[in-house]
Amino acid sequence: VASLLLLLVALSVWIVRPLGLIADFLRLTRSEGTVRPSRLLRRAWSLLQAAFREWRDTLAGRSYAEEYVQALTHELKSPLSAIRGAAELLREPVPDEPRQRFVANITEQVQRIQDLVDRLLQLASLEKRRTLDELQPVRLRELTDGVVASLDPVAQVKGVALQSRTPEGLAVWGDSFLLRQALTNLVQNAIDFSPRGASVDVAANLAGRDVEISVRDRGPGVPDFALDRVFEKFYSLRRPDTGKKSTGLGLSFVREIAQLHRGVAALGNHPEGGAVATLRLPAFAASR
Repeated sequence: VASLLLLLVALSVWIVRPLGLIADFLRLTRSEGTVRPSRLLRRAWSLLQAAFREWRDTLAGRSYAEEYVQALTHELKSPLSAIRGAAELLREPVPDEPRQRFVANITEQVQRIQDLVDRLLQLASLEKRRTLDELQPVRLRELTDGVVASLDPVAQVKGVALQSRTPEGLAVWGDSFLLRQALTNLVQNAIDFSPRGASVDVAANLAGRDVEISVRDRGPGVPDFALDRVFEKFYSLRRPDTGKKSTGLGLSFVREIAQLHRGVAALGNHPEGGAVATLRLPAFAASR
């Protein structure tokens, strides 16, 4: 895993230059409405392709990285094809409205690639860890209320109401930063799959010697065919409102965090509709 982490870091370095060139092109295009794509964009495209080819060839034959190579190659086909298509169309003079649409598409796909690489680095770094370095009591009322408060503006834009119901006194041994990241992933997922006007409930309750943190939405739920795959790397379902997929790494990240805390992450369907994600972790009192 350590070797894989180093190679993922190398990937992020390799794509900095081509993504930077594309960003320069986008800034130039926006600031000068009549500018035509120059060799800058074509050079960026060539460098981006070369970077991924070099990374893929570097990892070829390394069994520990085979899963990442195959999955990442598959995931990058769509954004790279979209960037190439838009770049080809922009080689010729284009009216302002479609030109801005093509530029917006390139911007979105560049961000998608960057998000994917960033997520991979986070996940590989987490998988490298075997234990948590510094454990401390994490108060779950503060955790759930804090995550809900931070994501409330996002939920409001979508017309979704976030509700936090966690009693005082519940705590777990753990890393507050990692637990916040895990819960943020789960709540963001719930928002993404919620229809306008729906609510998302975030709660924590004692369950024997454990604590169960749950996030329930009122969306379409998880299809039967996806129930056994939702925690796989790169597996993602289309968002109901946009039809777009995420990086497919968020739930893998959540699972790794749960396992580091000697806990379990799960995602299923609620009997009354919608999906419910849970983090089951050893309670603070039971961990001492």
